[in-house]
Order: sequence, then structure tokens, then C-alpha cells
Amino acid sequence: MDDFSESINCLECKKSSKCFKKLIPSELEFINHNKTQIHYRKGENICKQNAFASYVLYIADGLVKIYLESPGNKNINVRISKTSEFIGLSAIFGDNIYNYSAQALHDSSICLIEKGSFRKLLLNNGNFASEVIKWYCEKEKHLFNKIKSLGHKQMHGRLADTLLYLCNDDFKKDNVLSYMNRKDIADFACISTESVVRILTELKNENIIDIIGKEIKILNLKLLKEISRRG
Repeated sequence: MDDFSESINCLECKKSSKCFKKLIPSELEFINHNKTQIHYRKGENICKQNAFASYVLYIADGLVKIYLESPGNKNINVRISKTSEFIGLSAIFGDNIYNYSAQALHDSSICLIEKGSFRKLLLNNGNFASEVIKWYCEKEKHLFNKIKSLGHKQMHGRLADTLLYLCNDDFKKDNVLSYMNRKDIADFACISTESVVRILTELKNENIIDIIGKEIKILNLKLLKEISRRG
């Protein structure tokens, strides 16, 4: 973790999310005075599961892996968060801890916003609160779909869902898979690394995907979606 990155004034930020565009200048100045911007290098932990949550974290620029820690290094990768997204919103009105861990997939700038200040804006600006809720509901939908996949699908279906998620249009410009090793993919699908390698080879032999080093390219989206549907 480094604090040498230049802190961008919230009034001048060009990568602010929709919710921050609902704030008036005085509210943006309020946020600016109640946040700290920190630079995290690739691989650094941004927050730790069960640690005391003093801040809401905002990804000013970067790519972050959100995961649940389990005994025996058997983690569950929950989602990828990118620029203009939040980490730790559940701590504002719920448990006073981070419910998951977060790790920078590449060098990332994170704004640490004092939790009380963020809560004050939610209570005082309905349009701001509405945009935050919309974003939160979208992420909740992904979480429910993931639970459904893990609870009802076999290994092939889980891996298909993982590939469809990591290769979707939201992540195309970030080339997320270039930051993922086979264990990362396995932790998304909640299957063993050996099973991931075996099934990826099967999919390659069936011309559903192509594999060049770490890069995975979907060649037959229709068939991959069918594997996902069958589970």
C-alpha cells in the first residue's frame, strides 16, 4: 500500500460514478474533506474479511477481486469490482466489519471515505441514495445468480458460468482473465484447480474456447451458454 498517488479532488474527478453526479458542489467538497486516496499495488489486500470497517471504499481507478476467505486456503471468489464501484457498503447500516476481503488485481487507486460522512449524504440526498441503491441491487442480483449456480449446477455448468461472467462485455476492456490464474478461476467456480484444467482442455478440444497461455477466448458463445443452461 502506498500513499504517494496524487489525490484527485472530488470536484475534478473524471471517473466518478453516476451516484456522485447527483451531489451538489458543496456535497462533493464535503466528501473531498472526508476521504483519503491510497494507491495499492497489484496483489495487495485492500480490505480484510472481519476487519473493523471505518470506511466505505470507492475504486477511483483499478480492478479488484472480492472474495470470501475459508479455512484451508479454499476461498470463494465472489465478483470483480472495477473503476467507479464501491467496497464495503454493507458496513454502513449493518455489521461494523468487512464481510469479505478485497485484493487489487492491478495497481489501483482507492478512495477511503469516512463511513459516517457517506451515511450523512445518503440520508440528506435522496437522488444520491437512489443511485447507490440501484448499484447495490445490481450486485445483489449477481450474488443470487452465483448462489443458484453453486447450489444447483455440476462442475461444467459452474465453470461455464464463471467463463461467461469473466468474459462479459463489462470486463472486455479490462481483459480480466489476463490477471487470473487457474486457481482464481477455480475459486470462482468452487471446484478444484485440477478440474478446471481438465474441463478447459475439454472445451478447447470441442472448439468452444481457445487457450493461448493464460488467455481464454470464447469461440462458441451459444454452446457455452447451453452448457450453463443445462448445468
